Amino acid sequence: MTQPHTHEHHSHHGRPGHGPAPEHDTGLAEILDLDAVLGAPVLDAALDAASGALDAEPTTIVDLGSGTGTGTLALARRFDRARVHSLDASPAMIERLRGSAAEAGLGDRVQPQLVDLDGDWPNAVTAPIDLAWAALSLHHVTDPAVVLGQAFDALRPGGVLVVIEMTAATSYRPTDLGTGIAGLGDRVVSALAERGYPVTAEWTQALQQAGFVDVERREAAFAASTDTSEGTRYLALHLTRNRDVIGDDLSADELAGLDSAVAALEHGTAGLAFESTRFIWTATRPAEAQR
Repeated sequence: MTQPHTHEHHSHHGRPGHGPAPEHDTGLAEILDLDAVLGAPVLDAALDAASGALDAEPTTIVDLGSGTGTGTLALARRFDRARVHSLDASPAMIERLRGSAAEAGLGDRVQPQLVDLDGDWPNAVTAPIDLAWAALSLHHVTDPAVVLGQAFDALRPGGVLVVIEMTAATSYRPTDLGTGIAGLGDRVVSALAERGYPVTAEWTQALQQAGFVDVERREAAFAASTDTSEGTRYLALHLTRNRDVIGDDLSADELAGLDSAVAALEHGTAGLAFESTRFIWTATRPAEAQR
């Protein structure tokens, strides 16, 4: 699963991103891992959707943009007869996943591969594929239609593609972020939106145009709060990274308030919650594929 909110800029509606995360960005890897822990309900819902859409137990799976490997490891655990090809353009992410797979005892069924999704990625995977998985990654590619077409061709008839994306529905409680500045959380959300965050996309029509059938979209909730240490750390990183994006757009008072909210999180004195939703698509390559 690739990036949640980060400060690498991407445009709306699945249009081009700017490639993999910087190799030195250790904070990104941490926030991805925390996103995985807190987003377990989303991941479980996506795995359940994949299971429901498949007509047989998968043996060959490809994780398109595997990031730190959350999706890869979950797929390998859920489908214990499958080999998972994990493709990512970041050497650091690939090495991290390789170590995680070995530590989890899944190294024999997980194959991390340094591959750019804007290239001929199907050539790196043993076809035909039973299940393709693109979690928060499809909007990063230069031409999503090309990648969807490649996925369609690489899947066997009856094979399934799962796509996960963020939505624009995000909110904080309390809305002042615990600072006494009324509506500061809403101000953060609106300032991010003006900058194109979170990156959102609607893939239903694109999936249909690529030839997929039985295209279904589900919604799952993502939440983080200071009720847990993971949630507290996630929120601290989340607001810090968002500050990098919108710092120039905030007033001095708003910026000071955001800094105080982060400091409270880092000192364990904050009471804060963040809520958002994510869309999950399942789409099937028909038995008689026509595009």
